[in-house]
Parts: sequence; structure tokens; C-alpha cells
Amino acid sequence: MSTTYLCKKCNIRKKHYNDLKKHLYKKKQCSKNLNAFNYSDDQLLILTLLPYFDNIHCVDEKELENFKTSNNLFKNKDKLFNILEIIDKTKTKKCLYCDKEFSKNIELRKHILLSCFYNELEKNKNDISKTSTIINNNINIGNINNINNITNIYVNVKNPIPFDEDWDISQIDLEKKTNLLFSKIMYTKLLEEILKNDINLNVIIDKDNDSGMVYKNDIDKYIQMKLKDIVDNSMDKLKKHLININEVSSDICLDDCLLPSKNIIEKKHSEYKTNLKIQKIVNDLVANIYETKKNDAINISNNITEQNIVKGF
Repeated sequence: MSTTYLCKKCNIRKKHYNDLKKHLYKKKQCSKNLNAFNYSDDQLLILTLLPYFDNIHCVDEKELENFKTSNNLFKNKDKLFNILEIIDKTKTKKCLYCDKEFSKNIELRKHILLSCFYNELEKNKNDISKTSTIINNNINIGNINNINNITNIYVNVKNPIPFDEDWDISQIDLEKKTNLLFSKIMYTKLLEEILKNDINLNVIIDKDNDSGMVYKNDIDKYIQMKLKDIVDNSMDKLKKHLININEVSSDICLDDCLLPSKNIIEKKHSEYKTNLKIQKIVNDLVANIYETKKNDAINISNNITEQNIVKGF
């Protein structure tokens, strides 16, 4: 029987548990692949720390059900890794929490992950004096797996526009477009309007790893991209759209108003390109806007995957 370990986050495969640990302990964490967005942080961690036997994982879907909206294990992974390290070094097969004994180390590790360690965190939620940190960590429960409770309304949505191409802004009326030209936050306001159109949802952001998945084309589907590159590309496209809006707004706006607006569009874009402080602010703003549409973008990506399976791709 062959045993392997798979980082469910990035799909790197290791033959030995110690090699996988080295991968997890790296200072620069790996980025999520597209499929990883369908799991909670805890589910990803469990699937990574426990092995595959002949390509069949030792944890089934039912056992993962309790963790579909949880990030307790992930938020306390340093403590968890310490516990697993003690088990490995001492060669013990007895649970440090409940004293239950196991015949194999892997059975004990599975028990710790799925039962006692998680239960300990849950129990300590109500003990503020002991675990205020755990309570705070649970405020930001990941929303990725909430998509399982959302009716899939994207069945008829076509593949999104490739990220390298311009967005479709045809659903934004001219008056609203023109009003954007006189907004102090014209770039971010335009992006918010653009993402109201499902066909423009071609980014799945991963803020924790400063990266994301973007829809490339009908063949390659989704590819990984650094967050900085996503924002750079977005700002360039937003500038292009704003300039075009400025040009077509002459029908309802005085030319004396449009010239200063065009200068402001150029100035804001130039400041973003040259000012590191502004880059950081814009990076956070744009990432947050994409984050608000993350679940919708994931649903669309899942629908694309399902359609390809049906078609035999």
C-alpha cells in the first residue's frame, strides 16, 4: 500500500510526512489553487496533514462536515503543530487529552485533528480568561464554504470575460458613468459597478496569500496571479474605461468639465504607479472590493468546472 501526502492548498505531493511539514513551515506560504477555494481553512489543513493510501484519503466527506465553516484549527495551527510534534518525538500512541490509546501513530493524529484538539478549542470558547484569542479568531470565520448553502443561480451564466480583456460596462447607464468622472473615488466606484455584472466576475481573491485565481480563457480556464499584478492590471483597465467614459460623456456634459476630469484620471493613475504609499492603499481597496464578490466568483468557477465535466473536457 503506497502512502502519500498532498498539500490540498497548492497540490504539491510528498511521500513522507516530514517533507510535508517542511513545506507547511515555510515562511512564504503557498497560494491556493482553484479547487482549494471550495474548502474551509480547517478542511484544507486536515486534508493536508492526513495521508492518502493508494490515492484514497483516510478522511471521508462526512468526517469533514463539521469543519465546513471552521477556521479554529488553522488559527491555532502553531499550537496544533506543537502537539503533533510531541506525538512524533515521544512515539506515543495515547491521546494527550483523553488518554485513549491507538495502534498506529496516524490513527492518533487523525483523532487529535478531528476530535480532541478541535473539541478543546470549542470548549475553551466559553472560557474568556483562558482563550480570549480563540474567541477573537472566530470572528473572522471564512465564508468560502457557505457557497454550499447558496442555491446555484449561475447555471446560465457564460464563462466570464478573460481577465486580460476589458470588462463589459454596457449595463452601466451613461448618466451613472458620467457621475463617476466627478467622484473622488472614481476608480473604486467604477470597479464596484463593473462587478455587479456577473460576466465580469473573473477574479477569486486570496488576500491571506497576496494572490488570486483569474479566468484566463476558455482553454486554460483559471490561472494563479499575484495580488499586486491583479491590482495593476485592474487599475490599467479602469483607467482605460474612465478615459472612454470621459470621451463619450460630451453628449451630456460640458467640455470645460470633461478636460479637468481627464487630467484627474491621468493624475490618479500616475500617482498609483509612482507612489508606494498610494499603491498599498489602492491594493487594499481593490482587494476588498474583489473580496465582496468572492463567493459569487467561486460559484461561477464551479459552474464552469461542472459544465466541462458534463461536456467531457
